[in-house]
Amino acid sequence: MTTTTTMHLLMTTTTTTTMHLLLLLLLLLLPAAAFSEELVEERAKTYVEELGTKKIHAIHAKEGGSQASRCKLNVRGSVYDLSMLKDAVDMGHHPTTKRPIDSPGSIVIEGASGGRFDVPHMRYTYYLSNLCDNVAIAPSECDHLPPAAAYQVSDPRPELFQDKKQMLQSQEGLKKSCHALGTARDPTTKNLIFSYAHIDESQPEVGVQLIYPLGENCTARRRVYSSGTSRSRMAWTTVPRELILNVRCDPRVDILARRTLRLQARDTSLETHPNRFDDDDGILVSEVEMCQYKIDLPSKLGCPEKMGKAALQRIKHKREQHQKRQRYNNRFRQKRNGGSYYYAVLGWTALLCTVLFMGYRVWTKREWIVILKDGLSKGDARAWRRFLRELVKSENKNNNSPLGV
Repeated sequence: MTTTTTMHLLMTTTTTTTMHLLLLLLLLLLPAAAFSEELVEERAKTYVEELGTKKIHAIHAKEGGSQASRCKLNVRGSVYDLSMLKDAVDMGHHPTTKRPIDSPGSIVIEGASGGRFDVPHMRYTYYLSNLCDNVAIAPSECDHLPPAAAYQVSDPRPELFQDKKQMLQSQEGLKKSCHALGTARDPTTKNLIFSYAHIDESQPEVGVQLIYPLGENCTARRRVYSSGTSRSRMAWTTVPRELILNVRCDPRVDILARRTLRLQARDTSLETHPNRFDDDDGILVSEVEMCQYKIDLPSKLGCPEKMGKAALQRIKHKREQHQKRQRYNNRFRQKRNGGSYYYAVLGWTALLCTVLFMGYRVWTKREWIVILKDGLSKGDARAWRRFLRELVKSENKNNNSPLGV
């Protein structure tokens, strides 16, 4: 009877424990399921949204109205007039001198090398619009794509293959392809959808930045954010391509003075840092992130024509703040570096003095080494204590001879 009762209690306890474990597992799985459903609403931020988090003002072209459509961009009081380049692309001749310009309806940048995410044998040709609209005449490789502000056409170079066997195995990679990088005007609503801002918010004279969103979709590793929460994570996601065009101020560069709008990109394949830009080195094309492209175009058209009083005052205030922070950082860095250098010199000097002093004391007490050598060699504690006592003992000028053990 006792055995039956014990077995019954054991089975009841086991069943209860199993139920508790199942309930706990269910409670653990419910948040995971809720989180997986929440991931459906996650998405990567666009470049304009990232600018917003950095508190940099990006103006939507629709806000600029007809001025933006004519490529006269007013960025918080600083006016950038790109209309001459727009007219040259549209009309095929210089707007003022009427001299013909070789223009296939777009600005062509040839010989651009691939970025860090690309294969080394690939080169690209970029077809840009008149900067404030979509490309009027798309290249034949891009006929299957919708209208866009810029196209990227691959231009593989077989001679750049280091391994000929690899070249034969990569015949698919030798075919030309085309991608739409961004959109200036929505083909459905006909509204301008690009944005523009200062390249450097505190220095408008650096140039103007044009941002073209909603290019062809591609897969990239980005930080995705959950809607309504601050939760984020890195994940592979489908994002539209984006193009960032920096028209940098360089009074020496007059693109319209050339008889062609076919420009040559700087070859960055041999550069140690492909994203570095130097105004003197020409046009730089780079893929700053997966599916996000940047073109740095030096031109005198990137210099602001005029700046309002409020813009000048704001620039002056920001420069003063920047200089103040710079001075503080320099003082702090000098103080920190100077302090660490001072303590390092002090420490090494103390160590050197200690070594020299101990060497001198050992030399003056060398007679004790001869007397106590048997004990010292055997590791006798009494002999070592006596020797150390003699080392630290002050000199007796009247009697410098050993006194015996």
